[in-house]
Amino acid sequence: MKYFAITFLPCAVLYPFLIRLFKRLRVGQFIREEGPDLHGYKTGTPTMGGLLFSIFGAVSCLVFGYTIDGLAIVLFSLIGFLDDLLSVIKKTSLGLRAWQKFSLQIIFATVLLILIRPDTKLQIPFLQKDLDLGRLYWIFAVLLIAGLSNATNLTDGLDGLATSVFLTSAIPYWFLLGKSADSLILFSLCLMAFLFYNIKPAKMFMGDTGSLALGALIAVVSIRTSTEIIALLCSSIFVVEALSVVIQVSSYKLFKKRVFKMSPIHHHFELLGWSEERIVQMFALANLTVSMFVLLGGKAL
Repeated sequence: MKYFAITFLPCAVLYPFLIRLFKRLRVGQFIREEGPDLHGYKTGTPTMGGLLFSIFGAVSCLVFGYTIDGLAIVLFSLIGFLDDLLSVIKKTSLGLRAWQKFSLQIIFATVLLILIRPDTKLQIPFLQKDLDLGRLYWIFAVLLIAGLSNATNLTDGLDGLATSVFLTSAIPYWFLLGKSADSLILFSLCLMAFLFYNIKPAKMFMGDTGSLALGALIAVVSIRTSTEIIALLCSSIFVVEALSVVIQVSSYKLFKKRVFKMSPIHHHFELLGWSEERIVQMFALANLTVSMFVLLGGKAL
């Protein structure tokens, strides 16, 4: 109940006020020109909704002693906030340059790793074996934080998609790791309040302010608890979304051919005629299915 009182409840109460305030200030979303034509009506929808759930998520983490997790939310939300702010000021979908965003992600990921002081052994789930990566682990871990952060950012292209997939990704952690993963419960409660205003038709978007923090938190918790492979499994849709972009870009540069109608892959399904609601439901269900297998496998150990 105490978790609910400082996460879900204040977010649920404050979001209507934030939506009205951002409408008045014209803090609206600019839709990228190369995106599907179906998204034109979303232009002007209040964005940067991640500001509220990131604040309450970070504060609640700090209150209950999950300092590093709270710091991860703050740092990666800050990157997103700068990106969103520049986008609003310039009145375009482009904020920070890609290299600027990635550089900040690498720097902040390194800072978090120094604070965590992780074990360099990578645990292989269900096989009860370890793989000691030595110094290579630091490269892996930095890329895991930056990579999952970018993956959740790429997934945030449809109403409710990134939020729904994150919630299904967190489920195994709630049940398998107990108190050590409570930061994910705290953040999830904040996101549940936001989801009411983010499902189609979305009254507010989280923006990069929120989406970059989602993947960063999952990665940091996994590094702290030595469950990196489990995190990748539970975040399978995020991983697929990111891989679809890598495949699309690589294929076009090498062969001048596109594998998908558009990437990330949720746009591919849109152009196949799937509705937003169907894509969100199917992606969330697919991720939930993988998470349930991970949960059942973890309980069997």
